[in-house]
Amino acid sequence: MMFPNSNKPVVKKLTSRSLKANRTRNRFVILAIVLTTWLITSFFSIGLSNYKTFEMQQLKINGTMADVYLTSPSEQQMNKLKELSYIKTIGLQSRVGNVINTPEIGDLNLALLWYDSTEWTEMRKPVIDGLKGTYPDKENEIAVPLWILQSMGMDDPQIGMSLPLTYSVTRDGVKSQQSSNFVLSGWFTDYSHVRTGNSGAMLVSGAFATAHGVDLKNPKNATILFNEKNTDVLISRLQQDIPLGKNQKLEPVSNQSSTSSDRTATLIGYAGIILFVMLSGYLLIYNVLYISVSRDTRFYGLLRTLGTTQRQIKKIVRAQASRLALIAIPLGLAAGAVTSFVMVPLAMSTMDLDTGVVISFHPLIFIGAALFAWMTTMFSAIKPASIAGKVSPIEAVRYTGTMVKAKTKRGTGGSKLHRLAWRNIFRVKKRAMVVFLSLFLGLTTFLVINTLVLSMSTDHFIAEYMDNDFTLSNQTMSFGFEGEEKAKITADMIKEIQDIKGVKEVFKAYSGIGQIKYDPEVFSKYVDEFAKSYHTDRPTDDQLAEPQSMFSMTHVIGVDSDQVKKMEEKLGITVDKERFEKGEIALLDNFSLAGIKIGDNFQISPINSDAAQSFEIGGLADFSSLGSSHFVAPNVYISHTAMEKLMNDPLISKVYINADPKDWKPITDQLEGLIGGDGELKLESKLYMEKFMESAKLTFYIMGGGIALILALIGILNYVNIMYTGVVARKLEFAVMESIGMTSKQMRKLLLFEGAGYAIISTLLISTIGTLISYGAYSLFSQEATYAVFSFPTLPLSIAIVLVFAVCLSVPLIAYKQIKKDSIVERLRQME
Repeated sequence: MMFPNSNKPVVKKLTSRSLKANRTRNRFVILAIVLTTWLITSFFSIGLSNYKTFEMQQLKINGTMADVYLTSPSEQQMNKLKELSYIKTIGLQSRVGNVINTPEIGDLNLALLWYDSTEWTEMRKPVIDGLKGTYPDKENEIAVPLWILQSMGMDDPQIGMSLPLTYSVTRDGVKSQQSSNFVLSGWFTDYSHVRTGNSGAMLVSGAFATAHGVDLKNPKNATILFNEKNTDVLISRLQQDIPLGKNQKLEPVSNQSSTSSDRTATLIGYAGIILFVMLSGYLLIYNVLYISVSRDTRFYGLLRTLGTTQRQIKKIVRAQASRLALIAIPLGLAAGAVTSFVMVPLAMSTMDLDTGVVISFHPLIFIGAALFAWMTTMFSAIKPASIAGKVSPIEAVRYTGTMVKAKTKRGTGGSKLHRLAWRNIFRVKKRAMVVFLSLFLGLTTFLVINTLVLSMSTDHFIAEYMDNDFTLSNQTMSFGFEGEEKAKITADMIKEIQDIKGVKEVFKAYSGIGQIKYDPEVFSKYVDEFAKSYHTDRPTDDQLAEPQSMFSMTHVIGVDSDQVKKMEEKLGITVDKERFEKGEIALLDNFSLAGIKIGDNFQISPINSDAAQSFEIGGLADFSSLGSSHFVAPNVYISHTAMEKLMNDPLISKVYINADPKDWKPITDQLEGLIGGDGELKLESKLYMEKFMESAKLTFYIMGGGIALILALIGILNYVNIMYTGVVARKLEFAVMESIGMTSKQMRKLLLFEGAGYAIISTLLISTIGTLISYGAYSLFSQEATYAVFSFPTLPLSIAIVLVFAVCLSVPLIAYKQIKKDSIVERLRQME
């Protein structure tokens, strides 16, 4: 009768002693797991941090989480909004009054605003920082952005401090001026003034708003947050679902459009990089474990002779892998966290972001990285353990480091060293493939990153987004400005600009909102294309013909003939400039949609006016550099003469300035002096764009280069591990060859040939397939970044090739030097 005997303590003891006896092997395994965990954690953490930082920057500059705002919403519209499935949140706000400037306030355009609880907690609070205190509750309480308090000389605000203000309110159509001694209930850091200039808002309570005639049940604005990011498409749907009333506006908070198709190329690119990252990590762990277990085959064979079962050997191998993973994975996660803390702020510091940096430490990133590394480690141990368990004790004892079937090689060239080297490279085909694939993945990623960075052409970027050297914009006419439009750019200012030394050309552009009459004979096919492009239902012609339809409003922009001439050269169109100047023809920006024919006539009038003017369509093209729009109707471009006739005293929205590049810096200084820090004027220049682009490229290099460097390191480490352990494992074979007359010089030459073979094949793979992959990555990148110009990364590729040859040639020699420390006799005796 046999009694069960537990061998668990023995298996644990063997596992521990095996780990202690293989410290060098353990370091390689731990390093492999650490690198893989570090790589995955860093990639996702850095990528997510980068994405969230720029997303939060845009939201903070917008000052709200909302996507669009609706002016003067009716009760019926509000009820309808609550029923729409694609709307997530609706906030309410009302302008109670305007703060009257005093010497303490200075040149600020400040409004008194009331927010409902949803607007404050879900739309505004997420995009402000450093909130101290609370939202106003009592009638005399007020909350103020910190930048406004500092502009008023209050650098050390305190809760409960007095804040005297004079303000104007309009009640029952009568405007009056009042003064109140407010109590500061809170303050916060707000970033919306970065976009709107000197404009901002002080927040008041519902009690204050009610006391000054504001009906909180009928707010002046509703802000809307969509469930999805397809803003342009959802705006078009919303315009159909809630027809606008007279003088109502439905406009986006940001003028940056977003559609799902825009993100397709980006997602494909990310998916490709993720695949490279995961595969590289897997190859490294698998390869290191496979080699380390294979080297211990003789040890496991000896255990088999003592009666150890195949199952117990598998347990020993898995237990070793598990213990090493428990050490390595936390180290890799910690390294990834530190990398994110260092790399993201370092990279973002080059971008000069005022809105701060978001470091993303989502638990799923760390859980996913740990699980992947753990599963890869355990999976990688299965096959080597199975091999060690299945081999017979006699075969295991005879194992010398290479297990290949004997082959007879016939030839006429004799045993040439380069032929021996070639056969040695592919002696174990699977191992050779792992080396080539690891080197290929790591160095190709390095190549892709460099290709993308070099393709970010600063000159093309500037040419893509700026037609002129300088653009001075009236911010009171921009999206999201809370306040009345002002004549910030005057004829006197334009004269001063023209007198600046070095200025060659100065163009001005008027801007205004007009009512366009829908004519199905002219615009029906265009609306068809619009609905198809934005995946929305097409309204009927009768609906579009209504005075307040989604087609009724458009941007009207007045430009001069010299600007039109420049646009002719850029866009390859022909315009009758004489008729354009007389106001007989207009140019339409059809957003690259078909359906509008040159020669058709249409009518347009100012808002709230029946004084319509008729224009002939004299040209169609993309004039978005002169003005953007979020209306369904196309933008209308007419001459200054026609604009002054159509609009009563139109405001100048932009001034375009051109000069010699050598004069950009002094002209910039003089223009900034002319603006005098007025936040309601915004100066853009090619000089600024050039600096921004260089910062963006540096950011990309730091963040993308860090990932590429780790991947390249993984590939090189894989080669080092395989080559080094391969040479050490073949020391008996080398001892036999030396014993029959092969010299050390010939042996080193043989190993150099092997290393050169790996280097040459890897170089060919990188130079051909790697280059094709980098061009494919550029093609995807150029769909998003239309300014990109393919630039072959000659220098980075040369550096990569030199690095590959240096590593591939040096590692075999270093390994051979190690085994040469033992004499030939000692090495031969290790077989016994």
